[in-house]
Amino acid sequence: MIIVKKIISVYDKINRSIVKRKRKYDRGGKHMKKILKIVVCFIGIMISASTVSASKLEILSESEDYEKIVALADEIVSVTNRGPVEDPFEEGISVSDIDFDNALKEYIDTPLLTSELLSVSEVENALEQSDYIWIIPIRAYGHLYEACAVRANGEDGQPIDQWHISGARGYELDDTPTYIEQLNSSLAANSDIVWDNYKFRLVGGVDPIRFPVWIALNETQVGYLIPGREDAATCLTDSSEIAEDRLDGEEEFHAYSYAAVVAAVADSSYIETDDAQGGTNIVLDVANQPVKHQNKMLVIILGIGILAVGIIAGLAIKRKQRK
Repeated sequence: MIIVKKIISVYDKINRSIVKRKRKYDRGGKHMKKILKIVVCFIGIMISASTVSASKLEILSESEDYEKIVALADEIVSVTNRGPVEDPFEEGISVSDIDFDNALKEYIDTPLLTSELLSVSEVENALEQSDYIWIIPIRAYGHLYEACAVRANGEDGQPIDQWHISGARGYELDDTPTYIEQLNSSLAANSDIVWDNYKFRLVGGVDPIRFPVWIALNETQVGYLIPGREDAATCLTDSSEIAEDRLDGEEEFHAYSYAAVVAAVADSSYIETDDAQGGTNIVLDVANQPVKHQNKMLVIILGIGILAVGIIAGLAIKRKQRK
């Protein structure tokens, strides 16, 4: 009987030892799971640096404003036919000529450059706080027309959710591209900008350019500024040797480093260039601008990486201490 009790006692000790080791192993397994989660999150952050989570373009078909703008169809027809369509032999545009699905949001009077807004959060916050309009393309008689939908102002002077058509314009040249078509042409000529890596926002009234430009950004950086049309393209140049081989096509524009444009504005870097009419223009020159801001987001990413490594190392040390 005494032998049996001793055997049972030894068995209990062995069993408790096994359970204790199993619990210790389970704790280690939990720590490993935490470490793996941190590593996976860090990898996700790095992958997101080259992807875009939001829509590439802000078009009306994906907006909550869609029904309100479509409801303005008759007003668009009336305003356009009273304005840009002046040919007495033309019957004017009709509702079927309006391309609501590809109407484009344009932010207005956003001081991105003069305020030296460089980070993604700064630029996105500025855009969110800005007023915006809808540019609605219309195709008729081989010409492009554009109607502009704007919001009314309330008693406090702030925009309210009531839309109307403020005007329309037409382009003399046949087959003039829309802003989106123009962007596609420019991107095709600037192969270093990968469509999948950026989202594009049309911004008008960006002092000192004043004409609509595209801002290309992703989750980690505001990468490029691309002229929306010829009027914006004539406000910018790069006189450096790198840019001397500039694009010759009339339907494609050079993509400028956004940080370099901001630096050029801050330094008031202007030069005189010849225009097509034999005169001269004073334009913003982005050549040889300092790159002190261009790697700002890379530093942030590096900091995140160091923090993740530090956390992993700390957990590993704690695990060893518990052993």
